[in-house]
Amino acid sequence: MNKKKIVFGIGIVLAVLAVFTATAVALPWEGWLEPQDSTGAPGEDIYVEQWVTYDGSVDPNGPLLYQVDIHFDPSCVNITSANFSTSPFSAHMFTPYAPGVVRILEDNWATMEPISAGTYKMYTLTFHAESSASCTCDIWFDENYVSDSDGEPILNSYTNGTFTCVVAGEETFSKDLVEGWNLVSLPLEPWDNSTSAVLSSMSGKYDAVYSYNAATKQFEDVMTGTMDPGIGYFVHVTSAGTWTYSGSAYTDMNGISLQQGLNMVGWLNCSRPIYDALSSIDGDYWYVARWNATAQEFETYNPVAPNGFNDFADMERGEGYYISMKGAGTLTASC
Repeated sequence: MNKKKIVFGIGIVLAVLAVFTATAVALPWEGWLEPQDSTGAPGEDIYVEQWVTYDGSVDPNGPLLYQVDIHFDPSCVNITSANFSTSPFSAHMFTPYAPGVVRILEDNWATMEPISAGTYKMYTLTFHAESSASCTCDIWFDENYVSDSDGEPILNSYTNGTFTCVVAGEETFSKDLVEGWNLVSLPLEPWDNSTSAVLSSMSGKYDAVYSYNAATKQFEDVMTGTMDPGIGYFVHVTSAGTWTYSGSAYTDMNGISLQQGLNMVGWLNCSRPIYDALSSIDGDYWYVARWNATAQEFETYNPVAPNGFNDFADMERGEGYYISMKGAGTLTASC
């Protein structure tokens, strides 16, 4: 085989590959955000600048008008306004175009003077953090249009960004729920305590949620209600899945009122031996029961039973419990 032909052939292949791997050519008009990835706390206003560079390649008929749509997730962040005081254009328009979209339009039609080559801070956007929980969403550009003084389009591109809402002290809790009944509690105080929000990760996979009213000795439907720490909840799951939600750690149980008889309670964001966890009602309860979701049956702890006769010995985060009280009492505990 002719070695010269082989070398020549390889050279052609490498040349073709070089075309496909070459650095992208800069366009006449390029835009970006500063900072590209912004963060803020719930309810906070954050100021994000939008910059462009125009390289002057279409002079003398340079940019006279441009339009861009900016997209975002309105449940995480809202873009509420734009300050155009630094813009090279004379006319400006900021329009909430649709949910999660704002439109920016600027031009120099009044003067018919296109802008010259340079780098410009076009405007400053106000981002308002809407979510009460941590979230991240894309900030992306669409419907980008730039035209010169003859009405001809100018090639352009924009670099997208992100916005992150950060909640101080936030934690995430996860627990596998099996098909059937699951007895759970909330080790974190949720930012949104509606049942639908707390169980959002299990949406479509459960059809009943009940708490227990110790005073009336009745189960109460909370499917359209709320879920709070310190309370036990029976959740009927139709399709097994992982329950995940976020909130701040629930570490102090300050005076949970208990009635004589059965009480369905929750527990804190920690694990403790039962004798220690229930020290505030020591001697005042008959037994504690938890639900084995896999076996779909109760397990019990009797404080006077000999070692080895109890089914469990610790109070665990995320579990719900029945406490059988000899009389009324108050449960206090902390992590």
